[in-house]
Formats: sequence, C-alpha cells, structure tokens
Amino acid sequence: MGETSYAMVWLWFIGAGLLGAVLAYGVMRAGNLRRSERARLDRNTVKTQQAEDQQKRPL
Repeated sequence: MGETSYAMVWLWFIGAGLLGAVLAYGVMRAGNLRRSERARLDRNTVKTQQAEDQQKRPL
C-alpha cells in the first residue's frame, strides 16, 4: 500500500502543476487584447448597459 500511495501523491502533484500551468496561460492570454478588440468590447458593454437601463426605468 505504501508504494501505491507514493505514486498517487506524485500524480496529484503532476496534475496540480498541469492545472496551474493551464490556468496561468489562460490568465496571461485573457489580459492581452488588441486596441480594436478592447474598443469593440467597450462599445458592446456601453450598449448593454444602456439597454438594461432602458428596461429598468419605470413607465
């Protein structure tokens, strides 16, 4: 049983390391938007907020 537990601990560490690497890669990629992408995202955000404000206004 000691041999199996030792192997499982290493598998957990390897899995956690891979998961951390994938998450770090995703975070780094998510922060890099081109200027045109950022502008489009900002315009869409403003449009969505304006539409929500129109729906919230009492009649």
